[in-house]
Amino acid sequence: MKNKVIIFFTRIPTLGKTKTRLESFLNKDLCVKLQTAFIKDIYNNIKDMGIEIIISYSDHGELKVLRDIIGEDICFLKQRGKDLGEKMYNAISFSLKRYNNAVLIGSDLPLINKNDIEIAFKILETKDIVISPTYDGGYYLIGMKDENKDIFNIRYSTSSVFRETIDKITNLQKSFGEGNIQLDIDDKNDFLKLYEILNKDKSISCENTRKLVNEIMEKCDKYE
Repeated sequence: MKNKVIIFFTRIPTLGKTKTRLESFLNKDLCVKLQTAFIKDIYNNIKDMGIEIIISYSDHGELKVLRDIIGEDICFLKQRGKDLGEKMYNAISFSLKRYNNAVLIGSDLPLINKNDIEIAFKILETKDIVISPTYDGGYYLIGMKDENKDIFNIRYSTSSVFRETIDKITNLQKSFGEGNIQLDIDDKNDFLKLYEILNKDKSISCENTRKLVNEIMEKCDKYE
């Protein structure tokens, strides 16, 4: 059995199915372009870590779209389950049959970096579970050494996702550690915050996202 795997959990960028909470602020086409930029930048940031990667993709859209974005021969795993929690659990369950440690990350996090993931795997050396929060009360990363379906049996798309998951972990008497906090890009305020961060710190490595965000902000008066 191999030691480590990163599960990159993402939607296939598809009109009307991607970044829908941003559609009233941008438009459907820009939402697809934004998600595409996120995927490119996240993958570029993690592909050279020396850790194997599984792309866990949504059940809508054409897989060819995702293959064209990533542009490399890699393991693609279709998401299966009735809700987000079950889909994440199934991806982790699949991975833990082949790897000792699995860390799952989302795709709405263009600011995620290698350090965020390295810290997560470091935590797993001494803890059962690692979980890394987002500023909106959710989490963008969860990792473990043994699968446990109960951890994913919570209400999603709420501001209490992180806290409810911690409660589940605690009730199961599992040890855990918290990783770095990150910005999850879901709505207009998140987008504007992303623009602000990228303008302040030119060293952040997400060139596709940076270019697109700047183009949007420069060309459209309504985003000012």
